[in-house]
Amino acid sequence: MRTLIVIVGGIILWAVITGVAKLFNDHASSSWKPVAIFATIWLMITSWNIWVGVTQAGYTLMQELPIFLLTYLLPVAVAVFIKYKSRP
Repeated sequence: MRTLIVIVGGIILWAVITGVAKLFNDHASSSWKPVAIFATIWLMITSWNIWVGVTQAGYTLMQELPIFLLTYLLPVAVAVFIKYKSRP
């Protein structure tokens, strides 16, 4: 359940970053910059999440790695897919 919450949180974060970019820049819809900013911020957040899992929850790195890949790559893939499909 926690993994699903983290993934949904990533998609919400992407939507917020895209919305803020559109608010401040008329050309945000044609730029990949919001996706790049999201991917960078989301990498930091999911890296922190894996660090907590390994250092405090007692999981091994190999146990956490598939969850890290899922929680990072799925929201980024959604952002890239939607950006790619909505390009002019």
